[in-house]
Amino acid sequence: MTRRSARGQSLPTHEINFLNELEGYELFARARMLYAQGWTLRSIGEAFEPPRARSTVRYWINSPIPIASAHTSLPTAPVPVLATASAAARIPRRHLTPTEYSKIAELAPLARKYRATMNPGHQSARANRELTELCVRLHHTERVTIRDLADAASVSYRAMARRVS
Repeated sequence: MTRRSARGQSLPTHEINFLNELEGYELFARARMLYAQGWTLRSIGEAFEPPRARSTVRYWINSPIPIASAHTSLPTAPVPVLATASAAARIPRRHLTPTEYSKIAELAPLARKYRATMNPGHQSARANRELTELCVRLHHTERVTIRDLADAASVSYRAMARRVS
């Protein structure tokens, strides 16, 4: 499972006070606990006066803690409230239908031959325009992924991303 962070949130006041009382390996261990719970490097660093840089907090989190110091009894870290649903639940995506897939696969080889100097009525120019309109509609209004569109057209992800942007 990937780590989700609580962006834009500040640590609770009691946690800020507790963090400012710690030093050395206890501070490193507490920062690691907070980060594991989902707090951002920025929110941990902003708990101090003056605020600590994210790079400093990252150093604390990644520093090895001696075994003797690892057994300190720190209270459990507060858990941030995640304001948004996970990315998968938030953005419903759909896949191409077989008809859409075959239409894109049919237009792509013709559109690939298009050049800017071509007559707008040329077969490749029409195919290029139609492919772009279809892909833009599918991606922006019907939430089909760029990866699915690129696979159907047998082009790279980057090429399709340029077409639909």
